[in-house]
Amino acid sequence: MTRPLYNELVPYYELLEGRDWESESEKISAALKKHRCRSVIDLGCGTGRHVRELERLGFEAMGIDISRRNIRFAKKKAAEEGAEARFVCGSYYDLNPGEQFDAAVCLNWSIPVNDDEIRRFLGKAHSLLRLRGILIFDYERISEIVWEDVGKPVVETWAQKGEVIARVSVGKIRSNVMASDDVYLAFAKSPAAIPKDEASRYRAVDRNGGVKAYVDRSFVRFFSPMELRRFAQGSGFEKTSDFVLPRKGYRRSYAVLMKKV
Repeated sequence: MTRPLYNELVPYYELLEGRDWESESEKISAALKKHRCRSVIDLGCGTGRHVRELERLGFEAMGIDISRRNIRFAKKKAAEEGAEARFVCGSYYDLNPGEQFDAAVCLNWSIPVNDDEIRRFLGKAHSLLRLRGILIFDYERISEIVWEDVGKPVVETWAQKGEVIARVSVGKIRSNVMASDDVYLAFAKSPAAIPKDEASRYRAVDRNGGVKAYVDRSFVRFFSPMELRRFAQGSGFEKTSDFVLPRKGYRRSYAVLMKKV
């Protein structure tokens, strides 16, 4: 399935995510500095916002993402902001950069949800890091689920440059994975002047594109502290710390793993 969030909705992605990008990047920056990291790669960088923020904070940052639209957008924004960050389009599983990094990040719950794929992901991250390099990723805890919202439609709206985006989300939980079905409605800009007669008004709507609808599905894995330690140890890492950030009534959790000597 091709996800609209990483294709047609790319221009709105940073708005729709509703993250405090600067605070999050500063928290990540603090962890990188603590471990004396200079170079960092973002695995599944999306539109490159974290890469651009980390480059602004003084790191040598690189992003890789499988979505061509994401990477085109990331390069465009980096050029506009004067950022020197590097971006590559492709799967990080196929990445062989000929160098190792001090750190890797994987954010917005982008790590896989299946046990075997989690091990594969951690193994790839391990190969990209120098000894004692760190991996930072965000994850979901059972204790942070807003249970009263599960199975109920959650409606949110945003405005950007005269356009309006609405999202209706319904989440379902099976075992330790939540599947979220999301419907996005993109309302085009209204004409500057509304025609006086009815026929002209309807033609004006057609010329401006009307409303576009997209259906997206995402999956999020819940972890216990014991599970994270087990996955880390089995993949050549040790779990060093956690930190949290508030997000819409609950906390987003982040794990910091270190590549063992």
